[in-house]
Amino acid sequence: MRTLIALAALGGATLVQAQTVTTPTNLALRIGVAYPIDNTTRDLVKNFFGVGFDYFFDRSLLEGGETYLSVDWLGKSGNGAKGNIFPIMLNQRWYNANSMGDDQRKSYFFLGAGVAVVDVTSTKTVLAGRAGYGFELGEHLFGELNFVLSDDANGARATSAAFYLGYRF
Repeated sequence: MRTLIALAALGGATLVQAQTVTTPTNLALRIGVAYPIDNTTRDLVKNFFGVGFDYFFDRSLLEGGETYLSVDWLGKSGNGAKGNIFPIMLNQRWYNANSMGDDQRKSYFFLGAGVAVVDVTSTKTVLAGRAGYGFELGEHLFGELNFVLSDDANGARATSAAFYLGYRF
């Protein structure tokens, strides 16, 4: 039975790789972990599991980069209990000029501003910002480090550091 499951998983992975999109589109999915830097938040949630979606706009708001909307969920569990943060940001990404060669993977940094819905002690929406650094690991794969900073939300903050692995469709 285990062999059958392993063969089915291998076949599914091969099928997915055979049908990859040839050029990245305007959507990306990120999965990772985050560490709460705020003391109140960290007392209640030691680490977060993170899932993020990025939507890249066709036109950049600022020259020389990409503008995108990011929506993240940072949570301690999927059961709906307190300990969730939802950063929603408008971001600008700039690529490192030293990594723009045809055969090199590009690195980039980004800044974002928006809100964070903080549901740690009680639910409150506050102003927030984010900054980070990313590196393309392949045609569609990327890794990203980011830092979120937020206002106080009834004693807790969304302030956290995260690492994500992502896939750009």
